Amino acid sequence: MQVMTWLLAFLSGAILGTFFFGSLWFTVRQLPTTGWPVRLIVGSYFGRMAIALLGFYLIMQGDWTRAISGLVGFISIRFMLIRRFQPARREGFGPLG
Repeated sequence: MQVMTWLLAFLSGAILGTFFFGSLWFTVRQLPTTGWPVRLIVGSYFGRMAIALLGFYLIMQGDWTRAISGLVGFISIRFMLIRRFQPARREGFGPLG
């Protein structure tokens, strides 16, 4: 039963991570077209943080192991998105090439 609780917390953290980092990506993509970039950045930050903190509060339900499991899901989505959307490396470019 405990494993199912951790799995549910992990999946919930992954959903939160998808929302958080997807919203961050959307915000960065909108920066060149907005007339108020500071307002967009600050508003997006506080909105993302409020939803993420509320989500972790609901995931945790007073149990630190659920919080850790949710955090692992959150961070694993970050790594998967970085790997998925990282630009291709080209040989001969950069400080060492």
